[in-house]
Amino acid sequence: MKTLFALLLAASTAAHGADFAAAFLRTGLGARGLGLGAFVAAADDASSPYWNPAGLARLRGKTIETSIQSLSLGRRQGSGAVALNIRGDMGFGFAWSHAAVGGIKGRTASGQYTGSIEDRANAFIFGIGRSLGPRLAVGLAVKVLRQRIDLLSVPTATANGSGFDLGVQFRAAEHTWLGASVSNLGTDLAWKVRHADQRSNTTENALPRSLALGASQRLLDALLLAAEFRADGEQSINLGAEWQLNALLVMRGGLHRLGAEDGGQLSAGLTLHPMHRETLQFQYAYLTDPLGAGGRTTVGLALAF
Repeated sequence: MKTLFALLLAASTAAHGADFAAAFLRTGLGARGLGLGAFVAAADDASSPYWNPAGLARLRGKTIETSIQSLSLGRRQGSGAVALNIRGDMGFGFAWSHAAVGGIKGRTASGQYTGSIEDRANAFIFGIGRSLGPRLAVGLAVKVLRQRIDLLSVPTATANGSGFDLGVQFRAAEHTWLGASVSNLGTDLAWKVRHADQRSNTTENALPRSLALGASQRLLDALLLAAEFRADGEQSINLGAEWQLNALLVMRGGLHRLGAEDGGQLSAGLTLHPMHRETLQFQYAYLTDPLGAGGRTTVGLALAF
């Protein structure tokens, strides 16, 4: 166990600054993880390929999730995920995240209007989680990134990239889990800009590695407490709690990025089980926006088989 955590820590030491390409990945995936905030040790659903692929080993059966995020400043984001674990010791998952922003007015350095700008990005994440005994699970996620910026009367830019994430979860006690993940290992975006005169130029942006270390504790079967330390260019703490009131309703809330420059974000969320079973779930999450331009609302639907 110590060796695994040491490898994760060593892999994260090359973290870059906070400004990086594919920033849309920071907005998260799935309503439950967003509402809770500290999810690296608690992840055990279809969104695990994004948060911690080791959580796929804890999932049982088949699960499908979809969500839509409503953000300020004309930003739009949607996601879908599917995961299955038939054998019990190995799970597989796929997650997709799409982000777009439009209606941006492009201008030259002198202020001349050049036309509208459209920015669209996609991340495709393939994950696998495997149990190594009754306490330990490890995971690997491979991500493929695609981004396109369309401009009128100025160059069009496209970017392609790939990389992978590693994760681990360890059951320290019956209701206590420890988790760790390191993201964006070997992840680069290669940009190609095409000019009106058919010339093109290329450049490459590396995504900074991000480390997350966390723990989750379930109390009295109804209350889940979670905490998480993150290092992604700056260090911060996430705290979260999830309370199952009854068979119909689960409520959750969290504090995000405490100690970071844009920290102090609040989150709240809930899951409704209209059939009093896990088969169908309606999910909701609200987060304050780090851009200071209103909140972020996420609604989702999950099906379990």
